[in-house]
Amino acid sequence: MDCCRVSKLPYFRSGTVTMVMLPLYEIDPPEGKTRPYVTYGLIALNISVSLFVLTAPAETYQAVLDTMGAVPAAEMRNVPGNGLFPPEWTLVTSMFLHRDWWHLATNMLFLWIFGDNIEDAIGHFRFLVFYLLCGVAGVLCFIVIWPHSTVILVGASAGIAGVLAAYLMLRPYARIEILVVFWPLPCPAYVAIGLWILLQAVQLQGEEADGVAYTAHLGGAFVGALLIVVMRPRGIKLFNRMPAADDSDEASKG
Repeated sequence: MDCCRVSKLPYFRSGTVTMVMLPLYEIDPPEGKTRPYVTYGLIALNISVSLFVLTAPAETYQAVLDTMGAVPAAEMRNVPGNGLFPPEWTLVTSMFLHRDWWHLATNMLFLWIFGDNIEDAIGHFRFLVFYLLCGVAGVLCFIVIWPHSTVILVGASAGIAGVLAAYLMLRPYARIEILVVFWPLPCPAYVAIGLWILLQAVQLQGEEADGVAYTAHLGGAFVGALLIVVMRPRGIKLFNRMPAADDSDEASKG
């Protein structure tokens, strides 16, 4: 899951986080009370935008990035914006752009696995607001660190990082099947997500070389952890120890 800094060079380097650890599915998903329409809608919108942008000619692809991507120096008014959208709008529009199909696929996989849980817990509208705020906050964190940068930020990762942090706060003991290099491995959510956050921090110093906005990931996760505390409805507990699927089966047999 990469929130990418896309240069105007004909190539870009990817981070290694998703190659080290990739979530596959929840082993013991909760029984949702509602359908995650917002999660489905966000995934559909991201895919629709990518179908247009990633199949377009190179000139069109670059023009869309220039217009809808977030540029720190433009946000800080150090350089002029591209005119079609005010720079502030690109804090949101950049969340729906992806640099390639792998970038899109990994981001949408994270959102598919974890987003429905948070939407079910806090409700459709609150989840949409939560997701957008985490995404904008992540980009703003990057801008604070790199205010004069002219790289283009694209990707949904900061918003998804907030979703991961919220999941960690709500279901830390849920079991997740993850792919570690080439081996599937079941582990608690606090291990899977904790490892992901740790990897962001470890790779932070290589942010400029990797072309991956680890600062935005960490910013989105931090804001997500704060927001879930105040946005969760009454009755939704933090750090809830949900029973594992096997435990539930044994209980039902008894």
